[in-house]
Amino acid sequence: RRNFSVFDWWRENVIKPIHGARIKLPDVLGVPAATYMQFVYPVPVVVGGYYVMQWAIGRSHASIGPRGERLRERPGFRPDAGADEQRAQLQRILDEARRRKAGD
Repeated sequence: RRNFSVFDWWRENVIKPIHGARIKLPDVLGVPAATYMQFVYPVPVVVGGYYVMQWAIGRSHASIGPRGERLRERPGFRPDAGADEQRAQLQRILDEARRRKAGD
């Protein structure tokens, strides 16, 4: 038999009593408890998720601005840098193709 650990104690003394407990809920306005609990259980998750999302949006706005303005204020920021690199690479490819064709 394996050694008794703190997780075994937790399972026996906390998890099992909580999961084993049954609380009889009354019907509310003629709606069975099982039916209204299907709506009650997800509400904290949805509401909590909404507030977490709002918090994350606020942090994002504080960090980079509502439309990313602070990203553009960085030194050395060039919005066309990626496009310029692509154009240069494509031009190199075209030049190489022309050299090969002229060499044939």
